[in-house]
Amino acid sequence: MPTPSLEHIKEIVRALYEERSAVGRSGRVHELRGEISSKEGAFLFNVIQLDPAIRRTLEVGCACGLSSLHICAGILERQGASHTIVDPFQHSQWDGVGVRNLERAGIGFFDLIEEKSELALPRLLADNEGQFDFVFVDGWHTFDHTLLDCFYATRLLRVGGVLVIDDVAFASVRRVVDFLMQYPCYEELGALKRPALKSLRKRVAGALMSPLKRSLLAKVLARPVYRGVFDAHVVEMVALRKSGHDSRNWNWHADAF
Repeated sequence: MPTPSLEHIKEIVRALYEERSAVGRSGRVHELRGEISSKEGAFLFNVIQLDPAIRRTLEVGCACGLSSLHICAGILERQGASHTIVDPFQHSQWDGVGVRNLERAGIGFFDLIEEKSELALPRLLADNEGQFDFVFVDGWHTFDHTLLDCFYATRLLRVGGVLVIDDVAFASVRRVVDFLMQYPCYEELGALKRPALKSLRKRVAGALMSPLKRSLLAKVLARPVYRGVFDAHVVEMVALRKSGHDSRNWNWHADAF
């Protein structure tokens, strides 16, 4: 295994994006699919780089390993760096492409848990509550599964830790993020956005609406409807800081939808 270096990891990442393919454990060449974009990778890397306390990281979903490479690059030179990957299909469906790319980069400080997240995360929590500095959720994108992954991520993160959620443009994932933003223990750290593609009618309606009417509509319209008219950008990835312990009472609730 080569000695890991930031430049070597960057070279592997560049090659993957340019060639749009990777070699698996079997020696077969696979086309890239479902990977994070280079902008999303840079977002992950920068969030980690800006917080020198991040050393122990976790991700749900690995696929071809581009997210893992960006995360591990961020903690590469930090003492006690370790990365945990939960991916039940890494070898059965992905032919080990993701972990092979990590090994090509010389990264040996990772552990792979090939188990569904709804089974793996509770087991991790039993011995690691509040022990992770950073969690990246990019697993199964149904509302309930994403919410479950984020529930355990909240328990696994230490106070001050960071939760990053991918594919927020999915309505199901966006709903989870809307809900988490109501938690007293979370604050938005940053987001990666792209311009929204809206019809001319919606752009005109949003531009002509007064701030007062907007604020009133924000209270009565469902969030997806309000965003469809007024938001100029679509959120692709969001980072949340766990600013305190999750101390909500049993009867806490919030209308996030």
